[in-house]
Amino acid sequence: MEYHHFNMSKFYFLFISLIFSNAVFSNTVEDALKAEQNNQDQEATEIWSRLASKGNTIAKYNLATHYSNGNGVAKDVTQAKKWLKEATHSSLAQAYTTLNKKALTSANGLQLTFKSGPLYWLEEQDPNLYTIQLASSRYEKSILKIYEDNFLNGKGGYYHYIRDGVDRYSLIYGTYKTVAEAKTAIDDLPQGLRKKTPWVRNIKSIQKISEND
Repeated sequence: MEYHHFNMSKFYFLFISLIFSNAVFSNTVEDALKAEQNNQDQEATEIWSRLASKGNTIAKYNLATHYSNGNGVAKDVTQAKKWLKEATHSSLAQAYTTLNKKALTSANGLQLTFKSGPLYWLEEQDPNLYTIQLASSRYEKSILKIYEDNFLNGKGGYYHYIRDGVDRYSLIYGTYKTVAEAKTAIDDLPQGLRKKTPWVRNIKSIQKISEND
């Protein structure tokens, strides 16, 4: 009978290595937010990436933002669109319904807040400013497609309202101090968006519409 010598030391090293690697890479959303707050963009990006690959919707959205702005990673529009699309398809709006305007408290008392998604962008804007309404539709997916195709994450959002008993969604972009400033910005929009006949809206009036839906 043939016997094989079992190298216990190698097994022990492998076991310890696995434990250590799991400890190192078992990051949480809170860890990523801490890194962001400390301006550790590369570390934050790496954590968002690991969490996103595991299906975390918040991580997908924030990873898209990092690729969009080139924070902690080379700017990559293709990757940014990919992760933004995945976040949208992973019910980003529902996730932020729970997390919007709530904070995590870490063990040391550090308050960490989440970024909100496109459906909640309007809530965070100054009601005294103006914005550009780009498009309206009965279908949320149509608005999201325009949002994704034109890569508007962090620059705009959309809101829901009801007209004559029918659900509608409108896409808005940018914030401006005056109507004149907003009208000038319309001229700088891509041709595809200008074709949709964008117009200037007062943010306060839109917020009231959205609140009363």
